[in-house]
Amino acid sequence: MPATVWGKYHRDGHVHPLVDHCLDVAIVLRQLLEQGVLARSFIPLPGVVKDRLAVIAFLHDFGKCNSGFQAKADPDAKRTAGHVMEALAFLFDGDPNDRLPQWREVLENIQGWFADEEQVVQMLIASLSHHGRPISENDLNAWLCDPANAHHKALWQPADHYDPKAALEELAAAARKTFPNAFCANTPAIDATPELQHRFAGLVMLADWIGSDTQFFPYRQSASEDRLAFARQAADRALHAIGLIPPEPRQPRSFAETFRFKPTALQGALAGALATDDENRLLLVESDTGSGKTEAALAWFLRLYAEGQVDGLYFALPTRVAARELYERVRRAVDAAFEPHQRPGPVLLAAPGYVQIDGRPVHDILTDPQGALWDDNAQDRRRERLWSAERPKRFLAAPVAVGTIDQALLSALQVKHSLLRSVCLDRHLLVVDEVHASDPYMREVLKGLLQGHLQRGGWALLLSATLGETAAAEFFARAPLSLAEASARPYPLISGRNGRWPMPAARERTVQVECAPLLDDDEALIPRLIAALEAGARVLVVCNTVSRANALFRKLEAALAATHPHLLPALFGLDGVRCPHHGRFAREDRELLDAAVTAQLGKDSRSGAKLLIGTQTLEQSLDIDADWLVTDLAPMDVLIQRFGRLHRHARPERPAGFATPQALVRVPSKELSAYLNDKGELRAPAGLGPVYADGRVLAATWELLAARQEIALPGEARELIERTTHPEALDALPDLWRKHRQLLEGRIQAEIIQAMRSLLDEQPFGELHYPDKGERVLTRLGDPTFDLPLAQPMPSPFGATIHRVTIPARWLEGSELPGTVAAEKTPEGFRFAVADRKFRYTRFGLEQDDV
Repeated sequence: MPATVWGKYHRDGHVHPLVDHCLDVAIVLRQLLEQGVLARSFIPLPGVVKDRLAVIAFLHDFGKCNSGFQAKADPDAKRTAGHVMEALAFLFDGDPNDRLPQWREVLENIQGWFADEEQVVQMLIASLSHHGRPISENDLNAWLCDPANAHHKALWQPADHYDPKAALEELAAAARKTFPNAFCANTPAIDATPELQHRFAGLVMLADWIGSDTQFFPYRQSASEDRLAFARQAADRALHAIGLIPPEPRQPRSFAETFRFKPTALQGALAGALATDDENRLLLVESDTGSGKTEAALAWFLRLYAEGQVDGLYFALPTRVAARELYERVRRAVDAAFEPHQRPGPVLLAAPGYVQIDGRPVHDILTDPQGALWDDNAQDRRRERLWSAERPKRFLAAPVAVGTIDQALLSALQVKHSLLRSVCLDRHLLVVDEVHASDPYMREVLKGLLQGHLQRGGWALLLSATLGETAAAEFFARAPLSLAEASARPYPLISGRNGRWPMPAARERTVQVECAPLLDDDEALIPRLIAALEAGARVLVVCNTVSRANALFRKLEAALAATHPHLLPALFGLDGVRCPHHGRFAREDRELLDAAVTAQLGKDSRSGAKLLIGTQTLEQSLDIDADWLVTDLAPMDVLIQRFGRLHRHARPERPAGFATPQALVRVPSKELSAYLNDKGELRAPAGLGPVYADGRVLAATWELLAARQEIALPGEARELIERTTHPEALDALPDLWRKHRQLLEGRIQAEIIQAMRSLLDEQPFGELHYPDKGERVLTRLGDPTFDLPLAQPMPSPFGATIHRVTIPARWLEGSELPGTVAAEKTPEGFRFAVADRKFRYTRFGLEQDDV
């Protein structure tokens, strides 16, 4: 075999030289280092230093020169090898007598580029870690101790007419020829801090992924091809198509032109009044549900983008469904804000299972017949724009994306490709919606994410309707205010590091609140629900658990069928199929049901009797306008979210008796403390304990609501939240809650410790290490699920075709999971079994069929 380094890449009879691939990746990285915010996150670096970083990136795959890796091209080869640990072993344990003059000269030059010799090794390891997981010296030592790797030095000796040393020489010569300026003298040494190493490693991962994509960098067609010129053109095209190079000029339209209405005070502050300076890199917006926080966040993004402070936006929400519901609003706003040729794009829905690009599902784009038969270039352009959508690890590379908070949190955790995610997120304004929904574990991870993002010059905006002072203080790394001070804070409010800007309320309403001991008495509630329907009211019932929602729906439906059949059409349903709404419906059905909720209870829905029974899925994102809310007891911040569904939109007329928003809070028939066991655990009905763990918050909420007949929102929101969440308020509860408090504090501390252990360390490469667990490090704690494919697609009760089922992990504890699930169609839906567990899927969603 000639000296040219051949890789394992074969297609259409062409072979891809490894030198070409390394050059492609290095050129992509070099161009990325010139791009706006991404370049600034690396601290201003002179061109020579950027060339030197590109040289080190050029060497990222030098391990493929070993004969064992090259043998992979031969299907009959008896012994093959990898290329990452083999490369690291060669650096640390290679033969010093090897005659590699060009290779050694390049390495000797690299040794002079950095402040100390350790940094040289660390940067080379960072480059070799391009497959996503940092390699450590511990990894190398373990690899060297494995008897299977005892002959690793032989991989670098000539064999079967192939000389790895000649290959290394050619690679070194190509790196020097590609970046000659990197080898100039009299350039200050690079101080490769751990932060710089992490940024560099993330960029190499990104560049390697782009440079390995044959739709941008096809294989060499002839020996005479000028690969350097081609790579520069291909890199430019790739970065523009993916959206990593923003279009110019950046001239978004005004707020009024973009959204077609005048801004509220809150929106106006972010659209123009607040300064875009370092003091406001982190902002917290607290305002009630439906007050226009989304448009305010988009206005802030458009300002920062126009000024070149950010190159993109990642809008993070607590759930995939919430992301899907918000996506269209963001996409329409981006379309309206820019001329087509100036628009940042593509706009990605970054939610696995719901992925869209520019408003269209990826599958629809790929199978679009227009142009596919005669215009290959048009089809290629479509595929190129899908690059960030093809894998979740790439989601944050999209210039504008709406997705779950998990995708952002993964950039701060010890998971594969976290540094790739992080370097992509550096470019964006990070907007975290519903930030109050975080548990202690998530909040700790989010704090770590924000700290790193801001230190690297990033921008972040937190949105909340009900964030308590204790949590807010943690995000700004300040001491929390006292209960009195916290309760006196204005609401709505914009907060920065050193400033607070009170905002007028976008709307004001008084909610009449009744607490009734109906938590475990559906039969006593049903007559009141029927009376409300008779009055023509739009009724929303929120239960804390799926089983409660299904049970109440079945009882109410049976009661209506027996005594008030004319009211059955008032029950929520889809195409005549009545059902509740919760999270145990398949994705295909959930999309249909969410759309039906908006159509039947949203802004433009018709008036008239309607009753919707569901769970926490109804608290966020969905557009619901109800006259009467019936809800299980929950923490005050959750209840305020639910109250936000009352009189959400202006209507010319409300039914008699419902001119004022009304809420019935179902509470237990006994005091909450009566449900505490000897260990201090709360085990009350309706998930009070298992779902909402802090009984102190629940007790304080119940006590506060029981003493009032009405609450004014948003004016009293701050006081209500602080008096039910602030440590001073909780400490004032009776002593019988002491054991419960100690139990909770222990659990919270354990979650925080677990989060801190999961966060990435700012350690240099070589020392940086975490277990190879893929993405199994959790972004949130809670009830995990298993997502299993059906052996054959099944028709749903609502006319959709279901391909997968999602099952709570606790239902399958101890069961061996199959590759696929065989289901049997039934008149109501379908049935299936996993191991010895039986399940049914009907208009009530997924339920256990053997309990």
